Amino acid sequence: MNNNSIAKPLSDDDVSKLMKKISLCTKEEITELSNIFVEFSNTLNSIISIALDQAKDSGDEEDITELERARRIIGMCPLEEKLIRVKDKVWNVHEHIINKNAKFFLDRDYSGMIKKDQNKAFIEALMEIVKNNFEDLPKEHQDHYWKKAKKLVKLVAKFKKIIKDF
Repeated sequence: MNNNSIAKPLSDDDVSKLMKKISLCTKEEITELSNIFVEFSNTLNSIISIALDQAKDSGDEEDITELERARRIIGMCPLEEKLIRVKDKVWNVHEHIINKNAKFFLDRDYSGMIKKDQNKAFIEALMEIVKNNFEDLPKEHQDHYWKKAKKLVKLVAKFKKIIKDF
């Protein structure tokens, strides 16, 4: 898969296979993976917080409501599954993240990348809120998004290295 391809949502069976692969890791690797899962989740939460702060600053009640819903939904997802479900999506675009290629992300349709379940609309709303407001942000706020996105790339790379997924 190249960096321009869209990673499709993983099936529950795909997630189970990766969880089984993780269970075969050494104790040290499991400890490191646990730390990666926590840090990944915290980074996702901080990205949502950035968007939520922006919505609050603009007074957009609809965006605030959608972002709070998305945060609750993402918060209910098991830590491991958050990373597992988005690792390929992050990895396939890592060059665009490293190069801060905003146009690549702003011109993209994300609907095919999101798992089709009861939470799909909330996740799509989160993506649209970030996309629609990114260009209006001051450069320093845009840089916060890029910093967090780069952190996600590093965490995915560490995860992939441990489970030998290269």
